[in-house]
Amino acid sequence: MPSLPFPIRSLFSVGVLLAAAVAVPAAELFTFDRLFDPTQLTARGVSIAVADGAVDIKGKVPASDSGVVFPLPEKWRDLSRFRFVEADIENTGDKSLRFTFWALSGHGWGGVSTFTPDGGPTAGRETLAPGQRGTFKIDLHIRYPGKDVYTPATNPASVRWLELVVGDSRVVPSLRVRSLRATGDAPVAPLDVSRRVLVPDVARESPGPGRRVYQQLPGWEKTSVTHVLTLPREWKPGAKYPVIVEYTGNIFYHKFCHSTGYTDQGTMAYGLSRGEKFICLNLPFISADGQHEQIDGWGDIEKAADYCVAAVHEVCEKLGGDAGAVFFVGFSRGEYAANYLALRDNRIAALWRGFVGTNPGRPWKPADGTGWNKVGLGWDERAARLQGRPWFSEPANLGAHVHVDVEYLEDRPSTVATRRWMQELIGQHNAP
Repeated sequence: MPSLPFPIRSLFSVGVLLAAAVAVPAAELFTFDRLFDPTQLTARGVSIAVADGAVDIKGKVPASDSGVVFPLPEKWRDLSRFRFVEADIENTGDKSLRFTFWALSGHGWGGVSTFTPDGGPTAGRETLAPGQRGTFKIDLHIRYPGKDVYTPATNPASVRWLELVVGDSRVVPSLRVRSLRATGDAPVAPLDVSRRVLVPDVARESPGPGRRVYQQLPGWEKTSVTHVLTLPREWKPGAKYPVIVEYTGNIFYHKFCHSTGYTDQGTMAYGLSRGEKFICLNLPFISADGQHEQIDGWGDIEKAADYCVAAVHEVCEKLGGDAGAVFFVGFSRGEYAANYLALRDNRIAALWRGFVGTNPGRPWKPADGTGWNKVGLGWDERAARLQGRPWFSEPANLGAHVHVDVEYLEDRPSTVATRRWMQELIGQHNAP
């Protein structure tokens, strides 16, 4: 190809540079016009209506888990070329309102709440005064700030839904969403997302190799109480498999931590197993009336203990669970439950081969008082039931102010060490 004359070459080069410098235009993810169908949205504890190019959201009573889910259309699920998702939100009520705003990929991704530059302990919890309107950003490419983190908090190439959690136990919510849009240029060198274990969605079908499914114990059919069972991909009838039992945290919405309190959110057991070699049981806390799952606090802890014992026995008797290799793991509330639930009496304490997390047998410090939700009351009596059973904890190094349950979804040093410890215990159990 003949060379271009100098002036033309110069203009051509300038044109390439200008083209490269053009920012990605903002994209409206929803059009809230008269043709918009509000039934495509999912509302919890609130009503929604579309008017004047916006979505009006109104509650009837204060509630800690109210919100609206905005499923993204297929064409907008890959937002990897953008840096942010933005929302224009107005408080149409007469009291200050607290909320969080999320971009979620599911499959064990942690999600990203509203972006605040300081990243401090209150980041992700937003407040609007009565009549105030603001723009709130989610950084789609942000990651946990710790040194042993390999992937971003969510997968910007697969954002399945946005969620506005308006749950505030003090205030009846009333607000208006005027715009949801993707903006800004993605980082030049985005983080690799392929190193994250992907947790399957939970299905309502029969158990099978590699499936995560809802289950209900016999005798609980007249309630909504269920649990989640995951069989390993290589599962075969007649074979024996170690078991990991997991308990979730409370409702907790904070930067990075989208914790619904529900059993089906738990990802720690699946991360430890990677869907192989172990049977995973995500078990519920149970309400005082025994009718539904308790998503905040303890509910009836005796009912939860009964359910746990029955679920472990069933999986060992019917699906090949190894009763001599049952491990406990929990997040936040679930970690406290290693003592408060799993050592509650001799019957349930006898289930466990080992505990992942802080030591449930440590002496309770008087300076700790009664602890969260009075967990310290009777702690030492329960701790005595540990009777030398081993526990293991390795810092995940996710960073300051990070409190999440995705700790074991990457092969960081702490994850590898925890898996190695579990395999050593299983080897001792299986030794002749």
